[in-house]
Amino acid sequence: MRAIEPHVDAGAYALGVLGQADACRFERHLSECSACVVRVREFGEVVEHLAAYVRLLPPGGAHRAFPWRR
Repeated sequence: MRAIEPHVDAGAYALGVLGQADACRFERHLSECSACVVRVREFGEVVEHLAAYVRLLPPGGAHRAFPWRR
């Protein structure tokens, strides 16, 4: 695992952006750490909300960094 403290990978794991080896190591950690189980569940809710938001974005760049500039 890249992090010295495995707990910091909970968000990356929930987003699905850990590499295969890191994900396997985190899953082993997850089997022993109830705090990380809770964190992954909470991050999972955030991921669902982000996915719903992305689906609502209009096409064509209206969601740029400065959406008020057209």
